[in-house]
Amino acid sequence: MFLTSHDYEKVERVIRYYEEKLDLSVRIPKEEFSARHEKVWGKLKERGMDFGFFFWYREMPGDGIYLTGYNPTLEKACGMIAPGKAPLLLVGPESGKWAQEAGLGLETRFVEEFSIPDEYYEGVTCAALPEVIREYVGHPIRRAAILTGTDTVTCKVLEIFQKGVPGEVVFSEEPDILEELRYEKSEAEFRCMEQADLIAAAAVRAMLAVLRPGLRELQVSAVADHVVKALGGESYGAESMATSGSRNRYIIAPSSNKVIEDGDIVQLSSVPSYQGYKGVCRRTAVAGDRNPLQQEFFSKMNQGYELAVAELRHVIEQDLPNNRIDLAARDYFASQDIDGQNMRPLHFYSTCHGTGLTECLEKQVIHPYKEQFYGENVGMMLDLGLYGHANTDICGGCVESAFFKKGNVMISFTDLPTDVQHLVGKGI
Repeated sequence: MFLTSHDYEKVERVIRYYEEKLDLSVRIPKEEFSARHEKVWGKLKERGMDFGFFFWYREMPGDGIYLTGYNPTLEKACGMIAPGKAPLLLVGPESGKWAQEAGLGLETRFVEEFSIPDEYYEGVTCAALPEVIREYVGHPIRRAAILTGTDTVTCKVLEIFQKGVPGEVVFSEEPDILEELRYEKSEAEFRCMEQADLIAAAAVRAMLAVLRPGLRELQVSAVADHVVKALGGESYGAESMATSGSRNRYIIAPSSNKVIEDGDIVQLSSVPSYQGYKGVCRRTAVAGDRNPLQQEFFSKMNQGYELAVAELRHVIEQDLPNNRIDLAARDYFASQDIDGQNMRPLHFYSTCHGTGLTECLEKQVIHPYKEQFYGENVGMMLDLGLYGHANTDICGGCVESAFFKKGNVMISFTDLPTDVQHLVGKGI
């Protein structure tokens, strides 16, 4: 079975509907990047650091995009920042040639260490890293900060710097500098995430419009990819996903060539990136009609999600510990059974996590038994999943949307309802 012209007509109606909601002129202004640089300078001075270096690649882009607006494609990238100086990009020649499209006018140096291994580039002479570092810092170096966590920086990159920085230098791990600065969001960052969330909602709405038994999972998720790019999403925080039947046990498995069968429970997910910032929309439905057990499952899953949303609002408005969000759902599921099993063990992971330049690897993941408090202006994704039931009809499901805390106000740009079964097979 293939997607039909009628399917594409429904998809195009979705695209036209969301085009009216989007503002693709939204950007992080140059002045905001400059302000970020100044904040890092101040932290480096406070800690007696001569310079700091940060590292990123396409799947772990946060620190690099935050300071440079640039994200590489195939190659990895590294940057340096010293007090009073704009960041210096250390990149390979391929993706590095368009690094200045970020619009910041940052100095870019091609170094062999960040090129594709053993690749030859006609007419390109890569710089020697020790000399690049010496010229950039401009004075003897005593202390250097590792600004990206060592769970992200590769051993090779650490070795490159430890050997490449001239002189006897003490390296200090200081990942909290960028983690804390990235945590509190500006109005421009909120606006970028708003566009990403609208694009995500459109992508899921389009997948719902074409979802039916007989299509392959990849055919359904291909619709999401089409919508994301058509509406201005340039990348992803995670692949577009459609997983069905027993494959829902895998929580975040990629789409496959499995044929969706009548009565399959299906998870649909879109995590687009706009100007580096991630959006999300994730919903679960049934291809065909729900059976009574599935109806019970969705009723209880949706109730747990709505309780968590209500508690998120309460936490934001009253400045309360955010573990209450997870407990609101977890305690509810502890009181519920389905098909002979208590539902609390099905509530597999924490209900809410931070977001921004990565989909979920931001401060802070809530924990049911840790009392933590949100910052002033932050982004989070409320992600409630139930997984692990032995019955394939209800073996996995999720509801996820992005939310924002602006002072004591909760905001969400996701316009899809919690339960989307009535949207299956329908466009706009």
